[in-house]
Amino acid sequence: MIRAIVARNVNEALSEGFWWLKTSGILDESRNGSVIVAPDPVVTTYLRPQERILWDEERDANPFFHLMEAIWMMAGRSDVEWVAQFNSRMREYAEPDGRIHGAYGNRWRKHFGFDQLVDIVHELKTKPHTRQAVLSMWEPHTDLRYSWKDKPCNTTVYFRVNSAKYLDMTVCCRSNDILWGAYGANAVHFSILQEVVAWFAGYNVGQYHQFSNNYHAYLWVPQAARFLQNPPAWGFDPYRSEEVSPTPIFNKKEDGNGIQAWLDDCARFCEDDPCDNQFLVQVATPMREYYLRRKDDPRASDILAAMPQSDWKLAAQRWARHRVQGD
Repeated sequence: MIRAIVARNVNEALSEGFWWLKTSGILDESRNGSVIVAPDPVVTTYLRPQERILWDEERDANPFFHLMEAIWMMAGRSDVEWVAQFNSRMREYAEPDGRIHGAYGNRWRKHFGFDQLVDIVHELKTKPHTRQAVLSMWEPHTDLRYSWKDKPCNTTVYFRVNSAKYLDMTVCCRSNDILWGAYGANAVHFSILQEVVAWFAGYNVGQYHQFSNNYHAYLWVPQAARFLQNPPAWGFDPYRSEEVSPTPIFNKKEDGNGIQAWLDDCARFCEDDPCDNQFLVQVATPMREYYLRRKDDPRASDILAAMPQSDWKLAAQRWARHRVQGD
């Protein structure tokens, strides 16, 4: 029977997810080693998907990597070196030519010969009752028939405008590691995808449903093993205490030129060229600059201190403080 986890945000979902695997998971083997896997598919529903930052101290999620990877995706890129600046393990998934075969952003925007994001925004904007706003990531011809270091785990995204005129999103995943995937990177880059599509199609952000056909945690990962023994409590969460609010990517004073302007801004960001979008200027740029300078510049922390107050600033400073303290 399909398990439904309904959570306010990714922080609650992480807690509920590990409790489910602890109490109902089954020991199994995979090509990557031993796993605890849910007996049936799991659907996680985020009621507030824009509360996308994971705060758990033991999980210690890297907000710099998660945000930079999302922008790299929006730029439609598949070259590994840019994103590997923020997580060197990404190189493990690259082919000899330096590209990641299953890179989501490239699938969204280039791989199939046209930009799916532009067409989907147009479809939703002109046909609010459509059931055909489908974003594809899996290509049978190449993914099913040949061996690659990386194939898309998330395969399809469905967008739907509900009766209240909010844009709901369902992401279908064939294989979901809940520590690094579902409740790590996926919660960030797919919620950003949802916010982008909703903004340019003219809707508010609705619910985000993550369908995980194979929902698992790897036993050989020490952190996952600890969480399976003692699932994380839904503890520190400044969203819940209203200490911070989600930082919007867009505002009414800008971004009136359509989705192409935003996508071009993401491409410029990855080339270190000037951007117009204020989220990229005020949040993403100082985070990028801090991360790339932090080991060589003793005053790099001043870059974060100068950022406007936001959930991303809080996450970045907490992550940086842990490194200074040796946590």
